[in-house]
Amino acid sequence: MINMKATRVNPGALSPMEMNNMSSMMGMMNSIQKIGKGKRKYTIKLDKTDKKLLVRFINEAKKQFTDTASNSQYAGVYNFLTYITDTASKKETTEIKMSFEEQEFIKRMLQDSVRGMEKMQFFWYQFIRKFTVKMLTKQYRELLKKF
Repeated sequence: MINMKATRVNPGALSPMEMNNMSSMMGMMNSIQKIGKGKRKYTIKLDKTDKKLLVRFINEAKKQFTDTASNSQYAGVYNFLTYITDTASKKETTEIKMSFEEQEFIKRMLQDSVRGMEKMQFFWYQFIRKFTVKMLTKQYRELLKKF
């Protein structure tokens, strides 16, 4: 289990980028605690290709939470990710219901993925991988617009 002990940080000693990263991390931890507890009243409409991309993205994200215990603070996140893959895998569904916190969590995960892929650098001979990453970035941006 992760021990999140609060430590004092001198804000003057941090660069703006470090401060932004810490703020983002705290926001993510705050939203993780609220996932699975609210009413799912927000509806996101997705077409067939968006659902496939979302399922693939969520399956990759679920790998980070697979070894969590059922009483862990991440159990709600894992159950939510399972709910999304189950719902999006059904052919007849065209919309997914989420709470505000869950929607923000997915948005933040997609934004972090896009940001990470944009910063990737490749050698000149890795043109196939570079093309694949650029295409994935574009698809994730399109999916992000739906949210």
